[in-house]
Amino acid sequence: MGGVNGAEQVEALRALYGLQEKDLELDRLREEAESLPEELLAVKRQVEALEERLAGLLERQAELQKEYNRHSLDLEDLTAKEKQAEAEQRQAQSAKEQTQYENRIQQIRDRIRELLELSTPLMEAMESLEGEIAQVEEELSQLRPRLEALLEENARRVGGLKETIALKEEERRAMAQGIPEALLKEYEAIRRSRKGTGIVRMRRQGNAFRCEGCNVVLPTHVAQKVVQGQVVRCPTCGRLLLKGD
Repeated sequence: MGGVNGAEQVEALRALYGLQEKDLELDRLREEAESLPEELLAVKRQVEALEERLAGLLERQAELQKEYNRHSLDLEDLTAKEKQAEAEQRQAQSAKEQTQYENRIQQIRDRIRELLELSTPLMEAMESLEGEIAQVEEELSQLRPRLEALLEENARRVGGLKETIALKEEERRAMAQGIPEALLKEYEAIRRSRKGTGIVRMRRQGNAFRCEGCNVVLPTHVAQKVVQGQVVRCPTCGRLLLKGD
């Protein structure tokens, strides 16, 4: 900032400090706009958990239904084979053939009985799943309208915040016009790398001076430059320093 006297530099740094307060306010407003209210988060989590549970139940139901359908087809096939074997047995010409058909029919009937025994717990499981699915769907039908209402309420809240942010950004642009461009760019670069704080005050503590940004005692020559109104950065944290009141 060559050609600028100490008083002007101090004023520029003070203006920059005021701009930073505006920037921090904007940061808070943007964070508030991006965050979700606790009630909305809680209901959203409930809905998501129920939807996930419902998806798992429906998947399990589809698997059981597939298995049940497979058993039903096997039973139809075995029943047809049983009838065919009985018809062929009636046409048997010898006792040996009669016995062979009898054995075959018995094997088919044993298999039919096994499938029926397996089908019973499948049906019971499917009925139980239907009850669980109905319960979850009922819970979702009650929660979803609440979630929609909270989302709409939040959208209105965010809309209001965005309007406020737009006004604050306009104020910020007006404030920035009175600050030297080189100093402003330096501040913005530091702010990006230092979690939003690009300029801090230097505070006296006894015979020492400390940086408010990192609380480190500043070297005497650095403190003297700050007192003189020079543009100085903290040698420890790199933030711009402004003499405290």
